[in-house]
Amino acid sequence: MLTDRQLQTYTVEEFLELDLPEDGEYELINGILVPMAQPSGKHENLRTGLLVSLSLESMRANLGLLIHPQPVLALGTKDTRKSDLIAVDRDDWNRQTQTQAVLKEPPSIAIEIVSTNWEDDYRTKPLWYAAFGVKELWIIDPLFHLDRYPDRRNPKILQPTISIGQLFASESILVETEYRFTSFTGSDRIISQFFPNLDLTVERIMDFGAGI
Repeated sequence: MLTDRQLQTYTVEEFLELDLPEDGEYELINGILVPMAQPSGKHENLRTGLLVSLSLESMRANLGLLIHPQPVLALGTKDTRKSDLIAVDRDDWNRQTQTQAVLKEPPSIAIEIVSTNWEDDYRTKPLWYAAFGVKELWIIDPLFHLDRYPDRRNPKILQPTISIGQLFASESILVETEYRFTSFTGSDRIISQFFPNLDLTVERIMDFGAGI
């Protein structure tokens, strides 16, 4: 039973060999199996719309980036994560995934769409991704979840917001690298070092959630 498995600890290699139920997604956090919450329809609409838009832009501008949903990122010997989306150099992806679709080296971009666990998205995940070496982190906060959970919000986010962080060497003695974020709202065109000519505003990306 999965309940018994959740009482055990695993390495990443052991986790990748587990026969897990097909009706759910799991991450390995400090060696422990952790089920991922099921996303809403709006969340999936937004993810799909952004996946298509970024893929088309990569092809149009010949950027050599592949866009993948929920890839397995092996952050260490006992930790995996599944970002909502990543952008990864085509050659890096093909080199690392010949036998398994698992990345042990960081992608160029990790993208997280905020849901009820906003504390993880804003506080914990940037630490994970920075330590892994992901050069750019997008935190997309569409506020979709407030329809069901009006109290589960980042108090600093008052309207749909996309925050894009660039990795830099930290002056803190606690971490070697961290992100410096710029936030975009409304009709702002988002700015990414890896998609320099991307013509997408926050409003347009939020429209993806409604299937527009």
